[in-house]
Amino acid sequence: MNNIVRVAVQTLAATLGGTQSLHTNGYDEALSLPTEQAASLALRTQQIIAEESGICDTVDPLPGAIL
Repeated sequence: MNNIVRVAVQTLAATLGGTQSLHTNGYDEALSLPTEQAASLALRTQQIIAEESGICDTVDPLPGAIL
């Protein structure tokens, strides 16, 4: 279950870094093919960060930041 938090943080960091493409793994993908619930949660993580944070509305959300 710790992977849920990892994926959320990695998604946010990649988005802030200006990624062009992003794949989020399901929390159980390290063990086997992801379950439908895990795949759905990974997708919803991307959607929430994109839609509710407003990060994608800004060309450079961290202007002048050294990453």
